[in-house]
Amino acid sequence: MKQLILIFGFVTWFLVGCYDDKGNYDYKEVNTIEGLGFMPEPIVVEEGNSYRYEYRQPAQEELKVTYSPVFSQSMAEGEGDLEYLWTVGYTENSKQVVDSVFTKELELVYPPKKTTKYNVKFRLSDNKTGVKYYRDFTMSTKIPFVNAWFVLNGPENNRRLGTVEEPDSTSPIISYDAYKDVWNRERFQKAEALSYVNQLTFSDGIDKMESLYVIQRDSVALMLPFLLEDRKSSRLLFAPGSNPNNLKYGEAHPMTRYSIVVDDAGKFYHAGQSGYYFAGLAENDVQNYRIDKIFMSRNGFTTIWDKDNRKFMSFDPSYNQCYNVSSADGSYPQEAVEGNTVEISDFPVEGMTQVDDAGTHQMKILWLGQGVTSGSEEMGATAIGVMADTCYIFYIEASNKSKSAKADDSPIKVTRVKLGKLGFNESTCFATSSAYAEQFFYTDESKVYLYNTVSKEAIELYDAGNVVSRLKFRSDCDASFPDGSSPYRCLGIVVNVAGAGELHEVVLDEAGDFVESHTFTGFGEIKDLVFTTIMRVIR
Repeated sequence: MKQLILIFGFVTWFLVGCYDDKGNYDYKEVNTIEGLGFMPEPIVVEEGNSYRYEYRQPAQEELKVTYSPVFSQSMAEGEGDLEYLWTVGYTENSKQVVDSVFTKELELVYPPKKTTKYNVKFRLSDNKTGVKYYRDFTMSTKIPFVNAWFVLNGPENNRRLGTVEEPDSTSPIISYDAYKDVWNRERFQKAEALSYVNQLTFSDGIDKMESLYVIQRDSVALMLPFLLEDRKSSRLLFAPGSNPNNLKYGEAHPMTRYSIVVDDAGKFYHAGQSGYYFAGLAENDVQNYRIDKIFMSRNGFTTIWDKDNRKFMSFDPSYNQCYNVSSADGSYPQEAVEGNTVEISDFPVEGMTQVDDAGTHQMKILWLGQGVTSGSEEMGATAIGVMADTCYIFYIEASNKSKSAKADDSPIKVTRVKLGKLGFNESTCFATSSAYAEQFFYTDESKVYLYNTVSKEAIELYDAGNVVSRLKFRSDCDASFPDGSSPYRCLGIVVNVAGAGELHEVVLDEAGDFVESHTFTGFGEIKDLVFTTIMRVIR
């Protein structure tokens, strides 16, 4: 039996070995698409699958872009066997629209002053081989002036509203007159100051929460910052017959709904979510007030220094009802004046006078800004002053207690800390951020220092090359921003020399140490600046 099996196996092997294979094993090469790419070159989301293009929203003229595939073929020389298909999805009049384009090139149009988004699928077919290649694209415009510096620059009577967009990128977008770029006409030549809030109102839609205030001598322009359009007519923001004529500067915290403007007589007007301004009221004992320094905290509580009467004062707009009244036709709501009831009042601060052998010395307040203690960062302020060549810092912390003439019983607690002889004067610039507790930043000529009020140590951070005229954080509030940024660690530094303005930025780490710097030049003399942080996700 074993011998029979061996014979059978041998015969089988012999027959297979002699078999003439008639199968088709002569492989033929077929045409393939190689190196499929696109012009202009896209941003890669997922290699070989999805890509995106992103453009700054056009200002005046529509943007046209032509997209075209770029590739080679392994065998074929012509494109006679190839078929192109672009499937373009977009929204038109609130309806979803899908177009099919059977051409090699695709042209898309991006209109000005409008957010545009296309969802595109590309298919390249080789009809001879039956092989198909697919790619997905997102083409969109991004809203301008978001997370950007607005820079009021130029000589008096010829001011311009400049911008620095994408300041962290290697290719920032700088405009020296953004309003003219958008509208092709000049405006704000007589502007004096800027303010910005990022949550003014939801009534016009979540995409119009933010407001930019351009303070001019005789009016305030209430703008939608990312469109540079008026939210309301500037002629209607003040009560009839009470329009100001010599406004000097404004104050607003980006994370409030309130805005204050101050005229050259030191009197103020205030506004809330309605956008309309109301005359500032004062208690009887401070009727002759004159505002010299002012700071608004993130909940609206406002600290004021009256240099002439040597008084600290406060104003809390959150208790006013006047901001809740609007009008259907946009005219000034005269009936809202009855709700304007909150008055500024003074509060006691000790240690403002010193008597020694040399005589009587009085505290000179140099600056008011963001609180840097746990009790002042949301409702309070930091003040820095000089008396008898000695520098002091004041931590101002407010509460909801009723007013008292005694410092110990006052609803506003003030702690004075002696710093020593640091050489501060009226030309010294200061800045604080709640990210750096019990510390502040100051200047000495061209240099910027960080001072720790606990250790009494100063660290040199940066040399701007010329005398610094302003310090300002992108945001002085250590908050959680939806885009994950840390604007409270980025310090803006203004240098003005011979009519030319430069904006420097110093990026700091969590400890306040220098990380990197950026410099933006070409401005006229810089008068004021604000940074447009946002508290929403832009889609």
